[in-house]
Amino acid sequence: MTAPRTLAVTNLYPSRREPTRGMYNFHAFHALQQRRDLRLIIPLPCWTRVRRPAELISAPQEDQTGVRATLPSYWSLPRFGTAYNGRAVYRAIRASALAMHREVPFTSVLSSWAYPDAVGAARLADELGLPHVAMALGSDINYISAIPALRKQVQWALSHADAVLAVSHALGERVVDLGIPAERVVVQHNGVEGERFVPREKAALRAALGLPADRPVVLYVGNFFPEKGVDLLVEAIAGVRAAGRSDMLLAMVGSGTLDEALRARVAALGLGDQVRFCGRQPHASIPDWMTAADLFCLPSRREGCPNVVLEALASGRPVVATRVGGLPELIRADESNGLLVEPESPEALARGLVQALGRAWNPDDLRATVPCLSWQQFSDTIHRLLSDAEAHRNSGR
Repeated sequence: MTAPRTLAVTNLYPSRREPTRGMYNFHAFHALQQRRDLRLIIPLPCWTRVRRPAELISAPQEDQTGVRATLPSYWSLPRFGTAYNGRAVYRAIRASALAMHREVPFTSVLSSWAYPDAVGAARLADELGLPHVAMALGSDINYISAIPALRKQVQWALSHADAVLAVSHALGERVVDLGIPAERVVVQHNGVEGERFVPREKAALRAALGLPADRPVVLYVGNFFPEKGVDLLVEAIAGVRAAGRSDMLLAMVGSGTLDEALRARVAALGLGDQVRFCGRQPHASIPDWMTAADLFCLPSRREGCPNVVLEALASGRPVVATRVGGLPELIRADESNGLLVEPESPEALARGLVQALGRAWNPDDLRATVPCLSWQQFSDTIHRLLSDAEAHRNSGR
């Protein structure tokens, strides 16, 4: 029996130049490919390729992740003209998509990120007469859809989707608030690689990573962007020190636009012996970093269903996080797997870190709180939504 053929459109996926980008989509699509003939288009803004002008004309092809991908450029200017990015993405993906569709017709379109990806995908699906399932992941709904110039486009794209998959109940409610019928919104929390993120002994890994054996280690993994609240985390470490925990070390794995400002603030606060910048690390090494830590912290201002929290819990590490987005759905109200604190408050974050470091946690109990220790369940939900949409369209209703 021939597998159904789906075109996936997203800018969030690892490539040769950005091997750690959008790893959640990598895992979801890799699992989905076991059920479907999947082809991927990754539209990238033209300004990301100014040093590689040949790629502005020809769309590179990649398959090193196991999914065949085409990476076309769309014309865009950062901070200016973003209201046109939805149409620009449609124009960028159209030629490649039509060529693939002529070769072997697609049966459905899947998009992962509401703007501009879902907008371009919705236009293409309408042109081809195909069902479209859109995935809402976090800031695409929490932030982008709140921008007046973009809100109507997001509403249009999601209203034209046969189904919208949201990765948390909080995000699903925001999608419904945009006017999308609740019966077309499905919530599915992210999966986690349960075979890789497991409780292990930390001593050997600390030595391998150059972390001290005799100090409590708090870990942050992610982008150094304002929405991630990393500036609040640095301020909180000063509060941790004032509370008498000068022995604690914060290991910050990642990079981003706030990198220079964070380093300057650490120096100004005299926290050089308590904050270590570890740079962006290969995704394959993140299980080792999780194991080496005593505690994971996510101080975000906005979130969907952050995979790093699930990875930390699966590794048997407690989590201190802010009460935003889908985090209250992952960190239990009885505080059995971590602590939630109010956002935008370094003081509350510092208290939470000190409290969590003072408690004894059972790694196996923490791991047991992860709802889905596999990406297969997540991809099964996507497959079901696509199959239902294909059957509905084929029935002529």
